[in-house]
Amino acid sequence: MSAWWLWMALFQMGSPGGGETQAIAFDPRDPQTIYAGAAKGLCKTTKGGKDNWPAVGLEGLSPRAIVVDADAPDMVYAATYEMGVYKSADGGAHWRAVNNGLGDLSVRALALAGGVLVAGCDGGGVFRSRDGGETWSDANRGLVDKVVRAIAVDPREPRAMLAGTWHGVYRTSDGGEHWSADPAGVYDVDVAALGFDPSNPRRVYAATNPRGVWRSDDGGATWRAGSRPLTEALRSLAVDPVNGDVFVGSGAGVWRSRDGGDSFARAGLAWSNMAWTLVFDGRTRPATLYYGGVGGVLKTVDGGAWWDVTGPVRP
Repeated sequence: MSAWWLWMALFQMGSPGGGETQAIAFDPRDPQTIYAGAAKGLCKTTKGGKDNWPAVGLEGLSPRAIVVDADAPDMVYAATYEMGVYKSADGGAHWRAVNNGLGDLSVRALALAGGVLVAGCDGGGVFRSRDGGETWSDANRGLVDKVVRAIAVDPREPRAMLAGTWHGVYRTSDGGEHWSADPAGVYDVDVAALGFDPSNPRRVYAATNPRGVWRSDDGGATWRAGSRPLTEALRSLAVDPVNGDVFVGSGAGVWRSRDGGDSFARAGLAWSNMAWTLVFDGRTRPATLYYGGVGGVLKTVDGGAWWDVTGPVRP
């Protein structure tokens, strides 16, 4: 066996490599242009990962979420663990902090909902910006838990959102003016990731610790747990936009469900240490699933049977 194939085989077993990646986002104009948040900076490829992911700024920071404005793709936002939100108006070439009203809160989640930026903060709750991040105000009425790890926007209605917190899922139908939690739903449990099913927008999933994956069939109003829950430390979640299969990333690789989250089977990278982010690019057929973790950025087009290394992210 050649050294190359041995190296690839080790990656299929999850052998660590490259820089740690915790966020991935796509340029809607060009499938070859991808942003990745590495352990200490932000990288960008314009060749689908074949150019070794050049660094484009935010050195020394840890981007936990990246948002590309679909209406103005050169406008890119990065949520950092150390110093709030940063903004680029030229596709990542230059960055500046946009934290007026937000401060230097640790931002774990970021979404763009109907032209409004929504940030989920570690200890600060939810903040909103209506002017592209230039000014922020808190939107925490009814949000008891201020440790927000995930934000999901209902694809049918941008004012309807879910917030995944340290102690459950909160829901708003008015853009964050009021939040509520269902005591009979995903409550009093750590929620690491949320994801709507693009093929069935009323269906949404929550990856929790330590009670596995929960599912809602009414946009997050009510929930039920999977019949055979995972006990792994879950960190990420993505739903295949073509067939609705659910993928979750854990401390022991990637898992896949073909039955709406009731049961899961391994989908590769069994020793990847931590799958921090999973993101589908639904423009391809089959849809391409990207992984970000200790091994940098990897991708699969066959549901995890084989993963390709797109290049270690090392700013």
